Amino acid sequence: MPAATTPKPAPEPAALPEGMAVTEAGGGTWHVLPGTGQKFGTGEKLLTYTVEIEDGVDLPSFGHDVDAILADPRGWIGLGAVTFRRLGETETETETETDTEPAVRISLTTPGTARRPDLCGFSIPFDSSCRLSRDHRIVINLARWLRGAHSYDGDLAGYRSYAINHEMGHALGLGHVGCPAPGAPAPVMMQQTFGLSNTYLANLNRGEPGAATKVRPDGAVCRPNPWVAAPH
Repeated sequence: MPAATTPKPAPEPAALPEGMAVTEAGGGTWHVLPGTGQKFGTGEKLLTYTVEIEDGVDLPSFGHDVDAILADPRGWIGLGAVTFRRLGETETETETETDTEPAVRISLTTPGTARRPDLCGFSIPFDSSCRLSRDHRIVINLARWLRGAHSYDGDLAGYRSYAINHEMGHALGLGHVGCPAPGAPAPVMMQQTFGLSNTYLANLNRGEPGAATKVRPDGAVCRPNPWVAAPH
């Protein structure tokens, strides 16, 4: 009679999934990928951005992927309030847009650099992306970009869309929210990188020094959703 096998424990929801090798630390500086100046959306609020990659990382497709996510009508432009415009590395001033400093820098960043206390930190000990208001930078964690999150169960394209839309939501002034009802599509401003359970997220955020969470530990668990306009 074969010996009984021990079931493999379920992964920690917030832990980084296993997968391809990731550059642990780069140069700690970023270079801007050339942009086209194309606009996405029809909203009155214009938000300019650059796409940047940490020195020591080679992933030129990042810029195309970011553009495609921001241009998708299921994202922020679908609400009709905002237009995104990507700036390039050497773009010059124009008569109508004299400020060539981007409103947002979307920076692909190695996990070792992202954990620095002046960037995303690591008080919650799981790799994540973040938005830094002081220098208008969105830090996209390379490890998450390449491996995703357990909540997306291998749907890497979906997770990447979520990560960009979530952090851009912070740039638009929005904070974290919880799951509105059991089984509902997760709001894009929910911390889906860490999980889909309100109780799990509320307990996790207690580990952040000085942090207050608006998520109630009510047991509600959502479905993953990367878009602003949630499916029914």
